[in-house]
Amino acid sequence: MKKHLFWVLPSIVILLGVLLMLNEGIADVTERPEKDWSRGLKIGETPVDKRLPVKETSEGQYVLQTYEPDLLKVKTFNRKFELLDETSYDIPLDKWTQVFLNGDELIYHDYSDIRDREGNVIVPDADRFYPLDNTALYIKKNTLYELDPSSNNSSKIMQLEDNLDDIIPFQGEDHVYFMTEISLNNDVALSIYELADHNAEMIHQESFQIDPMQTVEDMDFAIHDGKIAYIMETVQKQSQGSPQSYTYMSETSVGSNRAPALEPLSFPDPAGGGALSEANTITISYQNGKPHLLFSAGGYTETKYQNNRAFNVYSATITNSGEVKTFRKSNTPKAGTYPQWVNDSTVMWLEQSGESKNVYISSSNASIIEKAAGLDQDDWLRALGKTFGMLAKVLITLLVTTIWLMWPVLFVVLMYVIKGRKLDEERSWFFCAGIAIYMLAVFLFQDMVFIDDIFARAPDYLTFTGSSYVFILVSAVIAYIAAQSAKVTRDWHAPSRIVYFAGTHALMVAVFFGPYFL
Repeated sequence: MKKHLFWVLPSIVILLGVLLMLNEGIADVTERPEKDWSRGLKIGETPVDKRLPVKETSEGQYVLQTYEPDLLKVKTFNRKFELLDETSYDIPLDKWTQVFLNGDELIYHDYSDIRDREGNVIVPDADRFYPLDNTALYIKKNTLYELDPSSNNSSKIMQLEDNLDDIIPFQGEDHVYFMTEISLNNDVALSIYELADHNAEMIHQESFQIDPMQTVEDMDFAIHDGKIAYIMETVQKQSQGSPQSYTYMSETSVGSNRAPALEPLSFPDPAGGGALSEANTITISYQNGKPHLLFSAGGYTETKYQNNRAFNVYSATITNSGEVKTFRKSNTPKAGTYPQWVNDSTVMWLEQSGESKNVYISSSNASIIEKAAGLDQDDWLRALGKTFGMLAKVLITLLVTTIWLMWPVLFVVLMYVIKGRKLDEERSWFFCAGIAIYMLAVFLFQDMVFIDDIFARAPDYLTFTGSSYVFILVSAVIAYIAAQSAKVTRDWHAPSRIVYFAGTHALMVAVFFGPYFL
């Protein structure tokens, strides 16, 4: 063992540094979105880029509709999201197909006609179709109808205004509601109706103005216990670059005549400094009596190498003092789209994966947290990628340490010029002088390696008070022992040991601090 001590000892230290890099990479790519929230758990795939219908049954099971070309699949999961049953329906499907499914009742809209399971036309030339829990609405020729799925009979609800071709439905706890939105220039008029016994009763109406340069892009609303909350996304075109998006929210009482307080929202990044960017596909719902938002946005993540931004799923709520509190619900390097609540403790979203989309859920459910905690192949690949990226920074750091290494090398060269081959004879003062010159250079130029950015990025075990001096001195002791062992076992002369000591010391320091240099 003593014969190999000169390389085994520093190799152990260097290997320890590499393993710490790998461990950090694994910790980064498997970091949970929040302390008490699970990582994403894959529950299926779909080729269709759209929000997938999912609901929780009274028995505590989850029913998910997934799509394949010309095939509807209905999957039933238990509370741990273990697949219990899968049923397929052979109907033509694409991104635009809307499906109503409740038990054995199946109706779909192929963006032209509304049909039953066998493909028979129930309503020809329907413009819009809105499947809900127990009923369905549709628009045909500017008229809103309700379709009874059990009998396939239609009932006229109301005539819509000429410039209105869409509604925003909301499935409440006891009733179905829908909202109409009419925008003219910068004037926006909202009307909210309650559906009961095939009739629509207007329960709330209000109007407001937005910035003249903005247009309404999307809206959503929710009703709970006499309160109405709605969210509005607007877009302002720029003379150069991408359009600028804005998000507004308001909450009021049903039937209130007070002017709406339309508040612009900015979502703070819960994982990093600054604000989330490009919030989109925002939905609103009530939880524990308060409105909650769910959306995709660009935010900070450590799951990627170099670029620490990714589109993930976030939720947000407004405190009584008006502060926006944001929570991260997914933490992956791939863009999460079409997020939705499965229940108050579980969200679902889609992620791009080749030509298909992966369906993920995350939850505060302890069984889901445990189930999603494992490492899969993608996790290992990303962790290894981050490790190799850190090793690349180690090489850059070694280039910087040449300011340390050049002085003992110059000393050796100079002494050879002066003393010649006599230096090959063992002279302890020569070895000690070379080490002293190197260590003096290390302390004089340590700020060139131990820059402030390192201490801002590195983990705590590298950034305690005086850590740079501790690592310099400990590495020097290890390098000295290794160099001196080479004298006994390999008969290395002082010049070789000086160069070996300096190179080994620089490498050991770089392998610990180098990954955080840039």
